[in-house]
Amino acid sequence: MDELAGDFQRYFEIVSAVTPALRREVFRLRYQVYAQELGWEQEAQFPDGEETDPNDGRSAFCLLRHRPSQRYIGCVRLVMAEPEDSQAPFPFEVAAQVPAAELATRYGANWRALAGEISRVAVISDFRRRTGERGAAVTDVDDDSQSTRPERRGFPHIAVGLYLGAAVMGTLRGLERVFALMEPKLARRLRAYGIVFDKIGEAVEHHGLRAPYCLEGGGFGANLSPQLGGLLEIIQGDLARLGHSRPD
Repeated sequence: MDELAGDFQRYFEIVSAVTPALRREVFRLRYQVYAQELGWEQEAQFPDGEETDPNDGRSAFCLLRHRPSQRYIGCVRLVMAEPEDSQAPFPFEVAAQVPAAELATRYGANWRALAGEISRVAVISDFRRRTGERGAAVTDVDDDSQSTRPERRGFPHIAVGLYLGAAVMGTLRGLERVFALMEPKLARRLRAYGIVFDKIGEAVEHHGLRAPYCLEGGGFGANLSPQLGGLLEIIQGDLARLGHSRPD
């Protein structure tokens, strides 16, 4: 196991949120990040302290746990096709105003059935990089953290780990591709590690400038940089072992 994978596994764990209790952890973490820390959502809209939206009913989720503290510090969801409405759009289609006809031409008439969308990626402020960048829901961590040096080596890969976790959930479910609405600089960072999201539309204002991207599922693992190969194996093992069914 390479150093990066070893450091990540020592301090972090990907947890598949397959139980109602774990899904509530996801929603509470999202409330903390999106409502309390960033102000993107109104706290009053979620009196139970759990941030949810209608797409959660067709989604799978995973959490990132910090082993030393046993805290859940990050989360991500994978939105899948609406089983009772094959024409129901994914969130990125609405936010980025991507024409349905354009997507059908590119991916086929029934493309949604074998697609997913990575969304609602969030990391609590303690693990986001520096005060000047805490207006983003997920980023790297401050090098001046009180954590140990080996622990800090894993911090810049928190976002990478969450995106890998969502992509693995997609491949384990047999999806052909996953989409995401993200900042171009994050797409470039992921590409540097071999997670190649292709831009499929123009950037729009959505809590910052974001563009729609697509990650083809067939060979993304083969494109990973050597240092991420071990991390992918860890995440695949965690999610395959724990399972990841649709919400009840």
